[in-house]
Amino acid sequence: MAEHETFHYRDLSELRAEAEALGVDLPVREDAAPLLSAGRLGRRALANRLAVHPMEGCDATAEGAPDALTFRRYERWGAGGAGLIWFEATAVAAEGRANPRQLHLHEGTAGAFAELVRRTRASASSAGSEPVLILQLTHSGRYSRPRGRPAPVIAHHSAVLDRHSGLPPDYALITDEELDALQGAYVRAAELAAEAGFDGVDVKACHRYLVNELLASHTREGRYGGDYEGRTRFLREVVAKVAGAVGDRLEVVTRLNVYDGIAHPYGWGVARAASGDAPAADLDEPVRLIGDLRRARLAAVSVTAGNPYRFSHVNRPADFAAAGEPEAPEHPLEGVSRLLGLTREVQRAHPELTVVGTGYTWLRQYFPPAASAAVAAGDVTVAGLGRGALAYPDFAADLRRTGRLDPQKVCISCGSCTQIMRDGGRTGCVVRDAAVYGPIYRAGRFRAPDTLRRLADRCRRCADPPCRLACPAGVDIPTFLDATAAGDFRAAYDVLRRALLLPGACGAVCPSEVTCSAACVRGVLGESPVPVAGLHREVAARAVAEGWAGLSVPRACSGRRVAVVGAGPAGLACAAELVCRGHRVEVFDRAAEAGGKLASVIPRRRLRPEALRAEIEAVFGGVPADRLAWRLGAPLGPGRTLDDLAAEGFEAACLAFGLGNAGGLTRPDGGCEGVVDAGAFLAQLNAHPDHRVGGPVAVIGGGNTAADAAVLAAERGAEEVYLLYRRGWREMPAWPGQRQEVLEAGVDVLLLARAVGYETDGSGRVCGVRAVRTRPGPAGADGRRRSVDVPGSDFVLPVRLAVEALGEAAEGDVAEVIAGVRLHDGVVRADPRTLATDRAGVFAAGDLVNGGATVARALREGRQAGEGIDAFLAGRA
Repeated sequence: MAEHETFHYRDLSELRAEAEALGVDLPVREDAAPLLSAGRLGRRALANRLAVHPMEGCDATAEGAPDALTFRRYERWGAGGAGLIWFEATAVAAEGRANPRQLHLHEGTAGAFAELVRRTRASASSAGSEPVLILQLTHSGRYSRPRGRPAPVIAHHSAVLDRHSGLPPDYALITDEELDALQGAYVRAAELAAEAGFDGVDVKACHRYLVNELLASHTREGRYGGDYEGRTRFLREVVAKVAGAVGDRLEVVTRLNVYDGIAHPYGWGVARAASGDAPAADLDEPVRLIGDLRRARLAAVSVTAGNPYRFSHVNRPADFAAAGEPEAPEHPLEGVSRLLGLTREVQRAHPELTVVGTGYTWLRQYFPPAASAAVAAGDVTVAGLGRGALAYPDFAADLRRTGRLDPQKVCISCGSCTQIMRDGGRTGCVVRDAAVYGPIYRAGRFRAPDTLRRLADRCRRCADPPCRLACPAGVDIPTFLDATAAGDFRAAYDVLRRALLLPGACGAVCPSEVTCSAACVRGVLGESPVPVAGLHREVAARAVAEGWAGLSVPRACSGRRVAVVGAGPAGLACAAELVCRGHRVEVFDRAAEAGGKLASVIPRRRLRPEALRAEIEAVFGGVPADRLAWRLGAPLGPGRTLDDLAAEGFEAACLAFGLGNAGGLTRPDGGCEGVVDAGAFLAQLNAHPDHRVGGPVAVIGGGNTAADAAVLAAERGAEEVYLLYRRGWREMPAWPGQRQEVLEAGVDVLLLARAVGYETDGSGRVCGVRAVRTRPGPAGADGRRRSVDVPGSDFVLPVRLAVEALGEAAEGDVAEVIAGVRLHDGVVRADPRTLATDRAGVFAAGDLVNGGATVARALREGRQAGEGIDAFLAGRA
């Protein structure tokens, strides 16, 4: 084998010369007519000999239905002009999903698949095309990860692959009885595919997923292993049963590995005497199997080879390997030639069968000459692109229109689409579809273990680390970074949890640009600071996924009852501290779920609600019900006061229910339709991700809530968004990161402008914001310059919606509800060390005390209040 090289050919002659020098057989034909000629797949007519190969997007819903990016991908392919669109691997059973976002066809998702077919055909029809649509059915076998963690289902033990997967010798195999039952799942999925409107179904038997592994199960005992009849039994019987059930409506096909590249007795399509990492191919059994399947009414075979998880160069010749994989041990042209040669051998053995070929993507713009020559010579019926189609969805249309492919649109074999999948993201072309997949790729690369270790290792290990002093929660950042750099993510998480109950949520929302990262010496020196918040967000996500996040509850219970009022960060941190100290805790909150403002007003782009729920569940889910009770939908108020809690037998309480709106502008009649509080506005839009905002919008205020409201209004389609703030840019209290988001969203920021009231139309709806220009005045008691109105500068800003973000304070009736607890300037007065209030046994934490600060501070104060309550209870023992 020749040394690996990257693609570097400036014209077809250079490619042909390289192939000749390597001794590689690569016929070419510059006339594209063979590819554009009509063909057939079973009873279906093909408009041309071009195919889109099945490429998993990893972008389904949790239930397995196609999601927005799935629809987008197939609509683009529908309009792209290929005669055959082979839809991606779709699980026939929940446990057979390769990842939590793999497509899964069942009764609950069948309607969404029908819509996917409809929209793909509509897109194709609008472009004058009518492609044949094949759905690939699969069980991922040893690569199953239905909940994001490996859950292998294996047909045999492999000395080659078990070690790579970390499977012990006694790991259980799927039984013959389970395989018998699984056949029924394939048949039912095929029936649903027929109802959805597909033209055919593929029983996937490649890339070392379950059916392919059965073909190589030489060492397996029982009916599905051993000799040829046993090893091929599952595929033969499933194809026959599917054909019997839906053969009058669908074409039945298979994407088949004809060569695994794994030595006997663990490989299929390999010479029995061969050994090593590149055993010789022997297609006697694959060719025989295809003949058997044809007798069971198989209409086509898509030829492929290799295992993308172990020897990816065999099935995907590329310029660059995925992270952690070695460079391919051969020149990519040798891999291309091998795939074309395997396809040729199958086609010549079955000249009347529709054979779909692969291996062309690495050739870039020279795919058509190579594929055209193969079709003209009868070496393949249809030629397709997989990665190439992700990059260039309209390759067929361009070829038909111009007779060539555009070098600036082809796949460059960088491996990024594979890397996204390995990193747990949604897959697409990072280079050619950068606006969509660039951010996904970068996020995935950030959370990859190798990246986390490298970034953490950038810490200078300062003797007196300023980052630690800058952290509102007092996290021991250097120790956390040392553990992360060493790859000991569990130890790193333990460091975080000593200070932060919810490090994942905190890492997502913490303004690190003004705390830890702002203090990082590397940033001071003009380098990129260590991204501390991002690192602890990802370490926390790993802890949630791996099950490390649960609270450790002592067996012995103190018997003391404590009420925690508020299920936001401070309340949750207090509850956790008390539970871990052996007390019985009941958490009250007005909302239907825990999380407080993290769950309601933080934009989804910063903190996904499902991630917050998962973290809270991971932390509290294992706490026994007799130690922790949730009384959600049960706030303090006139009907349940602090005195009532004492009467219920609670010996102590923590007030952590946050703040409400500080008040609005004076309105013409005390009310005005179209004027909303920013918190309510954010909660409404977060709860309804599809809700659109119409007309011009004014957001009044300059804090973080105002910034979030303005950006979200712009994202949801507001015609124009204005942010009115009475002071200048430097005085704006919103954090730098959120101010930058405001600018990037295209919000019109009106500085030195103070809103004073509203104009309404005849129906009582707001139609304008009355405002006045201001100028900086003398400094106030807080050191900030006051704003002074400029006489005669009044103006009206036409709007249809006004969002008020004018600060927060304790709600009006709170003094009566928490009698005995002193308020000052709209917040609760508490001892700064213990957070005890003036009422014995009552403590307070979070925004109710600090007036609104970081989540990290709220978590710290919640823990601090829990410690104070524990000490108080100990003193009363």
